[in-house]
Amino acid sequence: MKDGRLQFPHIGMRIIKSALGVLICFAIYFLRGKQGTPFYSALAVLWCIQNKSENTVGNALQRTIGTFIGAAYGLIYILVKLHIPEIGDSFLHYAIISLVLIPIIYTTVVIDQKKASYFSCVVFLSIVVNHLMDENPYLFVLNRSLDTLIGIFVGLVLNLDLLQRKSEKSLTA
Repeated sequence: MKDGRLQFPHIGMRIIKSALGVLICFAIYFLRGKQGTPFYSALAVLWCIQNKSENTVGNALQRTIGTFIGAAYGLIYILVKLHIPEIGDSFLHYAIISLVLIPIIYTTVVIDQKKASYFSCVVFLSIVVNHLMDENPYLFVLNRSLDTLIGIFVGLVLNLDLLQRKSEKSLTA
């Protein structure tokens, strides 16, 4: 409070970029003929938008690697489960999902991408928990991966654009 008035912080660029990024992801969803699930693009762009843009490319790369690892394991699990329908929606199903997180995380360790483990697990879980029974597992996994990559790309572009503007300002200052 200053002079008896309540003061609010200004709306910063991270807030603006977050809202703009989600809007762009939704627009891309419509341009794709409503293919995929824009929820995943929106989550990815929100995760990518940072108040500091210095690590933008590295973060985008980690998220991309994590997406591919999680999607690969998710597709494998769906295909295996299609051949063993007895597992159903049982506790065994969820126990197997939990155990599969071990090789997923271990894969990120082996390829020296430990920071991608969280994203690998999130993509895997979103595939095998939420959308296991989709008619075409290949199409779903492809769309799920593409949705995330769209969000990563939008976040990368928005962060790099801001970074470029900052460096142009510092050159002219």
